Formats: sequence, structure tokens, C-alpha cells
Amino acid sequence: MKIYSDPRLLSLGVIHGTTDRSAGNMRQSAQTQALFDSLSIPESRILRFKQIHSDRLICVSGPRQQQRIQTAPLQEADGWVLSGPGGFGAAILTADCVPLIIWDETARVVGLAHCGWRGVAAQLPQKTALAVRQCGGKGRLQAWAGPHIQSCCFEVQADVAAQFPDSVLHKNGKLYVDLNQEIARQLTAAGLKEQDLKFPYYCTCGDKARFFSYRRDHTKDALLTFVYRP
Repeated sequence: MKIYSDPRLLSLGVIHGTTDRSAGNMRQSAQTQALFDSLSIPESRILRFKQIHSDRLICVSGPRQQQRIQTAPLQEADGWVLSGPGGFGAAILTADCVPLIIWDETARVVGLAHCGWRGVAAQLPQKTALAVRQCGGKGRLQAWAGPHIQSCCFEVQADVAAQFPDSVLHKNGKLYVDLNQEIARQLTAAGLKEQDLKFPYYCTCGDKARFFSYRRDHTKDALLTFVYRP
């Protein structure tokens, strides 16, 4: 089972990463249970929500709030900001969208966002970074993006292209959006340094051997991105 992760965040003791298709379809409970069992993470401590391609964030400041969220009806949102004591985490599903993790220098505050093109157009990356700071993030913030669709495959029509700056559009007879470039623009506007942004080049749409892709296959098979602060 392959898990893509960032050594900087691992060094701070945060268990995290994005799965690939070798872990199976993460919409299946048996697959997610197997993943968390392999990492000795109690799945009952992992928060989930209904993803709606929005800019809505849920901030969680400790285990008591985590427990209240888990016993309430499933909320609609696309980003988590976790702070306070550890012992809980969160997860999102993707199959071309960008799984984005942002954290402060001690990883006392960690944000996890499901950034589809609608969320990116609604400034979700920037709003997540600002929320990490507002929830107590100290020092320099850092960011990492898991595997997602790259500009080579993200062809769009004019109505979608119109929601992005020209600077992140590639025009070669067709229109392509560079989500990495737009997310980087938003994060630097929120105060992050370019050298603190790590977006490894894995294209979910272009690499069928390793990743699920809704755009390529038109199925709902999904990867999982998770963070857990012990």
C-alpha cells in the first residue's frame, strides 16, 4: 500500500498522506478500516463531512468538539482546521481534486482541504491558510498537495476558465487550468513563502496505473487523504 506524504510534516509527528489505487476504493468502509488499522489509527477519531465543492471550513479545537461533531448529523463542508490537543484527525476523498494540507511550524494547527476547481475559484486554499493562522498557527506556514489532476489533463470550457486569472490558463487551441499555480498564488497572497509550498507532480488523470480519476474513468472510485495528530 503506497501512501504519499510530506517529510516535513512527518517530522513533526503528524501521520498523514494520500493513498493510491493499490489501497483500493476509499469509498468502501472495509478499505478505510484496513488503512487505519495498518497505521494504528483509531478510525473513530477521524472526522468526515459531506463534500460539496464549496469554500466552507469547519474548525475543531479539541477532542470534545470532535466528539460533538461525530455524534451530530454529517455536516457539509470542504475543509478542516484542527487545533488544540491531539488525539484526533480528519479525512477527505478525492479523484482529481486537490487534497491540500497546511500547517504551522509546530503542527499544533493543521488544515486539510478538498480543493476542486469550484473550491479553488472560491478561494478555499487562501481561506484555509488564513483559518490556520486565525486558529492559533504560529510562525511560518507550510503547505503540501497530494496527487491530483495536473494542467496537462485539466481541459476546461470558457465558462470555467472565466473563473480563473489569465495567468493560470494555458491556451493552445484549448483551455487548460493550472490548479497548482492558482493555489500557489492564493497561498502566497495569504503570507506563505514560495519555498514552503510543495506540490509533487503526480497526475491522477494521466497515471491510470496508480490513481483513480473521475475525469478519465467517470466512476466514483476515490483516494483518501488524511491527517492525524496523536
